Amino acid sequence: MTTQQVIRQDELVEVSRVPGIGGDEFLSSADLIPVKRDAAERTSRHVMAEIDELTRSNKWDDIIALIYPVEECVPELIEHGMDIPVRSKAAFALSVVNRFDDAMAELTVCIEAEPDNFMYHSQMAYVAYSSLYAAKNRTIFLSGDARKDRIDLAHTHFERAQALRPNAVTNFYRQGMLYKEIEGKSRKSISLFERAVAHWERRDDAERERFAGERKHYVKSMYQLASALLDSDKPMQSLNVMRRCSEEDGDPGYIATLFKLFALGKIQYHLNRFEQAEQAFLAALKCGHDRPLDFVYELLARTYLALDAPEKALSCIEKVPESRRKPYIVWTEADVKCALKNLDGARQALLRSKDRDGLSRHKTLIRLAKIDYLRNEFVTAGQYAHEAERFYREKWGNDYFDGLFWVSLCAYRSGDARRAHKSANALKQLCPDYPKINQLLRKIMESGGRRQGGES
Repeated sequence: MTTQQVIRQDELVEVSRVPGIGGDEFLSSADLIPVKRDAAERTSRHVMAEIDELTRSNKWDDIIALIYPVEECVPELIEHGMDIPVRSKAAFALSVVNRFDDAMAELTVCIEAEPDNFMYHSQMAYVAYSSLYAAKNRTIFLSGDARKDRIDLAHTHFERAQALRPNAVTNFYRQGMLYKEIEGKSRKSISLFERAVAHWERRDDAERERFAGERKHYVKSMYQLASALLDSDKPMQSLNVMRRCSEEDGDPGYIATLFKLFALGKIQYHLNRFEQAEQAFLAALKCGHDRPLDFVYELLARTYLALDAPEKALSCIEKVPESRRKPYIVWTEADVKCALKNLDGARQALLRSKDRDGLSRHKTLIRLAKIDYLRNEFVTAGQYAHEAERFYREKWGNDYFDGLFWVSLCAYRSGDARRAHKSANALKQLCPDYPKINQLLRKIMESGGRRQGGES
C-alpha cells in the first residue's frame, strides 16, 4: 500500500490508495458509468410519486405491495444507496395496518444510515407509541417485558428527536401522552405538555405558519395538561389551562365541544362547585349529537347526589341502557340507590356487574361489603371484603388497604377477634394513617382481640 500526502486547507490529510480502481462512500467505480444510477434515480422518482398518490387515497396495502420488502421490490435503490426514503414510507404504511415490528425494522435501517435525522427518530418513537396504544385497545397483544421494552424504545427516540429539534411541539405532546395514557403517570406528563405549549407560544407568526401542522398538538397539549393537573390534585390550575384551551381551540376545533364542556364540568365538580358543574354537563349533553354520552350522565348523576337530588341522579343513570353500564356507572347507580334507601336495588346492581369486571372488581366487592354491613350481615360482608382483598393482591400484586380494613371490621362485628386483630394490625403496619384504623384497633383490643390474636 502506498501513501500520498494531499494538502487541503492547510491540513495534511492522509489518503490510502489501493492498487486498481478504488472508492469510498462518496464515489464508487459504478458512478463513473452512470447509466444504472440514472435508472435507479428514475425508479426512485416514479416509486415516490406513486406512493404519494396512494397515500392520498389511504391505500396502505397497495403501498406495501409496491415497495415491501424493499430488498425484493426495489433492489436497485439499495444498490445505489437510495432506499432510505422508501423504507421510511414503507414503515409508515406498515404501522397504519398494525405491522409494527416490520415498521420498526425498516426504521432501524433508516436510523443506522442517518443517525442524526430528526424525522426517523420521531417516526420510530411514534410507531412504538402507536403499538402501545394498539395494545391498550386490544388490537394487538403486548405485555410484560415486551411492553416495557416498547415503552423504553419510545422514550429513547422521543428524547433523541427532542434533542435534535428542541423547539418542536409534537414529540413533547406525544411523550406526555405516553406517560399519562400508557403508563398512567400523569405527574410525569405535566412538564412535557407544558413545554409543548410554551414552544408553540414562543413562535412568531412566520414560524407558526411554517409549522402549522403542530398547532393541533399545541391545543391538545393544553387539554391534556388540564387533565393531568386535575389528576394531580391541582384543580384551580387545571381550570385556568382548560379555559385557555377552549379559547384557543374555538368551535369547531381540534377537540369536540362535548369533551371541552365535560372537562370544564369535571374540574368544577372537583372544586365542589356543583351548580357550575351541572350547567357544564347539561351543555355538553346538548352538543353530544350521535356520540355515546354515558360518561356525561354518570358524572352528572354524581353531581346531583352532591346537590341532594338523588331522584335526578337516578334519571341520569336510567338514560344509560343497562347492557352498556360499565362498572364505574354501576358504582354510581348503587350509590344513588343507597341514597334513595334502596339497599336491595343497589346490591342487585352490583351483583349483576361483579363478574364482568376483570380490572376493578375489588371496588364492586367493597361496596357489597359495606351494604351487607349496614344490613347487619357481617359474615357475608366479611366474605366480600376478603374476596376484594384477594382479587386485588392477585391482580395487582399489592395489599388492598380498604379490603384489609373491612375484613377486620366485619370479623370484629362477627366476634372473630383473632382475625380482626390480624388484619387490622397488618393494615396498621402498611398504612399507619388509614382512617379509623386506630379506633378499630382499640375496639378489638378492648374485646380481648390482642390476647386472642397472639394465640394463632
